[in-house]
Amino acid sequence: MLTLVEDVINLENEAESIIAHARTEAKQLEKAYEEEITANHQKIIEEMNGKIAEFQKKAEEAYRTALSEAERDLEESLEALNRISDDVLEAQTERIVARLSKL
Repeated sequence: MLTLVEDVINLENEAESIIAHARTEAKQLEKAYEEEITANHQKIIEEMNGKIAEFQKKAEEAYRTALSEAERDLEESLEALNRISDDVLEAQTERIVARLSKL
């Protein structure tokens, strides 16, 4: 009878040891997965920051290009206006005044 009790106690001790070992492994796995999740999260953040920086760079380049084109168009328009002679402007002014006088 004593050996049966001893066997039961030994089985209980072995079961407790297995459970303790399983808990330790579970904690180690949990820590490893948390580290992996943190690393993946950091990687995603870095990728997103890279994409945002790339988008920002392209947007700035597009803005500079559009601004340069607008400045060039403005300069061309101003040059065209400056090429109009004073005589032509005076003649057009006289025509406008003459029409308004008829009204």
